[in-house]
Amino acid sequence: MKMMLSLCWLFIAIVHKVEPLLSDNFSNCKDPFYKGQLPQGFNHIALPHHFNASDLPDGIKENELTSPAYICQQYGNNVHFASLYDRGRRIPLYSAYILDKRSTSKSANNRPGFFNVEPQLVYRGVEGTMLRELDTVKKISKYNKEHGISEKKVKNRSSYLISTSQAIDDDYKGSGYERGHVNPNGHHAGDKEQHATFTLTNVVPMTTKLNTDIWNKYEIKMIGYADGCTTMYVVTGIVPGNNWIKRMNTDSVNIPSYVWNAYCCVDNNGKPIKSGAGLRENDNLNTTVNEIGITDLQVQLKNSLGNIEIFQNNCA
Repeated sequence: MKMMLSLCWLFIAIVHKVEPLLSDNFSNCKDPFYKGQLPQGFNHIALPHHFNASDLPDGIKENELTSPAYICQQYGNNVHFASLYDRGRRIPLYSAYILDKRSTSKSANNRPGFFNVEPQLVYRGVEGTMLRELDTVKKISKYNKEHGISEKKVKNRSSYLISTSQAIDDDYKGSGYERGHVNPNGHHAGDKEQHATFTLTNVVPMTTKLNTDIWNKYEIKMIGYADGCTTMYVVTGIVPGNNWIKRMNTDSVNIPSYVWNAYCCVDNNGKPIKSGAGLRENDNLNTTVNEIGITDLQVQLKNSLGNIEIFQNNCA
């Protein structure tokens, strides 16, 4: 009987253990990557966190603020994709995912009407599931109380901790830029998969023309490209820009200069059967996405990002 009780308590402890969804090298979410291999050459691009050692909040250790942050994007009880998050610029450098929608899929586009944030970008010890900002404020306040962290200090207050750890909705209001999905909801067939894309760690400032017209048309074309593939692996990313959305006259969210994309389609044996890429400047001009090969994309990005390899052997 005692052994059974001990096993029950062990099971409960395992169930309630906080999953480290913010970890090194996407150790808990390799599935969205072709052959389980991460894109190479991106680690040096991210800027460091905004905190100085002297103003570090009481509940945060400096070694927990590594940039970039590897986020296994969890919505509900499942991880749906992965984002390499630049803490200093408050934007994802890329999101990696599997395009699961096909031309024959039933129409489903149930937008939740809000964007979530990531509690683990504040404290790694909290639950990893993305939450609405208000719910995250409550969760961080509860964590502070349980750990004796005083919110009388401004630097420990929940709202401050969230806004200094990542982009928030207020950053985009009145900025003139839209919250452009990196992993688009339209590339997914199920409601949960679509809703998982609505996190501010999966969006970047895009012009209205690019977000709702030019890039959107390209994303729709990609659904057709996936027909005939058993699995389509996709990595969509950005080139950091020189301009910023400002908050309180301080640089807050970086405005990318370009958006890029690469895809790798494989058959049921995991063998590549087709691939491609796209590149487009983040502006309001009425020009189409430049559709090129993966190798050509990497050559064009070399001056901005350095030597990168998006897929192992360029999906060849």
